[in-house]
Amino acid sequence: MWPTDFTTWKPSRHPADFRGNSRLLGLATKIVVPDELSPGEQANADKVAKTDSRIRLALEIKDAGLTQALAAGPDLLYRWQLAPAYARSVINFAADARRLGIRTPIPRDCFVEAVGGYLTPTQRVNRPSWWLDEALAFGEEEVRGGVSTLAPADEGGAGHRTGHVVADYVAQHIRRDKCPPQSAWNALIATAGNPDDLRRLALAANTRMRYCHEEHALRRLYDRHGEGVAELADLLFRSGRDQEAIMLLSQHVLDDPEDGSATALLEDITALAPRIGALRAASAVGDRRAARHLAELFADNGEADWLRTRANGGNKQSEKYLAELLADRGAVAELRERADLGKKPAACALAELLAAHAQEAQLRKRANAGDRAAHRQLKKLLASGAATDGTAIQAQVSDLRRRIADGDEDAGRQLTTLLFELRNEDELRREVDAGTFQAAERLVALLNARENDPVGVDRLRAHGLTADGSPYQPWET
Repeated sequence: MWPTDFTTWKPSRHPADFRGNSRLLGLATKIVVPDELSPGEQANADKVAKTDSRIRLALEIKDAGLTQALAAGPDLLYRWQLAPAYARSVINFAADARRLGIRTPIPRDCFVEAVGGYLTPTQRVNRPSWWLDEALAFGEEEVRGGVSTLAPADEGGAGHRTGHVVADYVAQHIRRDKCPPQSAWNALIATAGNPDDLRRLALAANTRMRYCHEEHALRRLYDRHGEGVAELADLLFRSGRDQEAIMLLSQHVLDDPEDGSATALLEDITALAPRIGALRAASAVGDRRAARHLAELFADNGEADWLRTRANGGNKQSEKYLAELLADRGAVAELRERADLGKKPAACALAELLAAHAQEAQLRKRANAGDRAAHRQLKKLLASGAATDGTAIQAQVSDLRRRIADGDEDAGRQLTTLLFELRNEDELRREVDAGTFQAAERLVALLNARENDPVGVDRLRAHGLTADGSPYQPWET
């Protein structure tokens, strides 16, 4: 029982109908549980947390003690599930803000600008004047242990309220696999003043392939704090705006010649200029291979192009590294070309990639043509059985997602690799929306491996997605 409940029910001045409660509590032996764990209790809890995710999550929560988190967490989620439309939208946005990297209090104006994307058109149009006051008041109501879904915060300013923060438990448990709407990104980037918040926002946008929002966050970071110029220039270069990146870096290096990272990036991009010019010229007259190599060069700063040049010159180590890189990217077409030219690393990488995708017919065709790597992989594929147990796979996916929610970083890598091998585009896109580690790279590799829309894949890799998941179209196109 919480101390506040005990002190409320223990006095004997209650009406007659409730005096039984008081008499019952009079029989109780009181054992006071401190708000914080002792060193010994903390050590025991840390030990249990290795195998019990409930304890691990409760220990990670910063705005409540272990007992408060364990007791109040389910109540907080229950309140969120039953919240009125406007309150639920406010809580959803606050939870999304935390996941996107916002650690400072969310100001009132930010809620006003952001919540529209969480509402239906009717709810947006018919919002009463008091909607936000009522929604925030609902979020501030305390449950057992004195914990609330939303808590007012003063950011150290002695009673001067600056905004609200969401309960850690709520932020960890709702809407993990949905990308926040555009209104949330715009509002957070426009109001974020803390440079660390802006950096985390940019990173969250990058992992979700929302490069347009990554750019806005980095521009605000640079304009307000003079930071992040290298990250911004790299993003511009990745989207094919090499001249814009060079201009930005050149001006910055003039203003701050001691910035080594910006200077190094400027030198790298400038060194690639002749190769970019040659590929652009070839692409302009219809050379599709040049167009793909140009897109690839922007995506990886010339890494594959450099390896390809050395491999074509006879460097066996570069041939090996190139084959591994192409396999990671799902570049089946180029691997096939190099394998047909007798490049053994490419043949091995291609056979492994086809086997991972259970492409028995293609493996058999190559094996019958004398490809020994394809023959080995075909034998392994047939021995293992191409059929998979759908129930077992789904259980594995569910377990990996649970581990991701519990903070297991390696589970993200395992999940995206599994979904790539299963050729499950829909689930990979879901992980991209959730910001799961390597999901974006695996999605691009899967689309590459299908070979049905290379131009669309290049555009996706360069420009990413909008908040709603559709391909982003830059204004100049």
